Amino acid sequence: MKVCECKTLTKCDFSGCSNWAKYSFATKGIFKHDLCFCQDCLKQMYEALAKMQTPKPIESPFKYGKKLKKISEEKL
Repeated sequence: MKVCECKTLTKCDFSGCSNWAKYSFATKGIFKHDLCFCQDCLKQMYEALAKMQTPKPIESPFKYGKKLKKISEEKL
């Protein structure tokens, strides 16, 4: 899957939108043609997906809590 800029002048594929598409979403699966979106619809779709799934931060490979606890115990 990839998102790229449209090379031809087409309408946005969202129903009810009459803007010209600026971006296309290409897949290798079921769809035989690229899905085309205008900038406003792509932004709304991005915001809707962000509400459903947010990225999780990676865990630190270092255990700062245990390390700091040992240092404070040694000073006492």
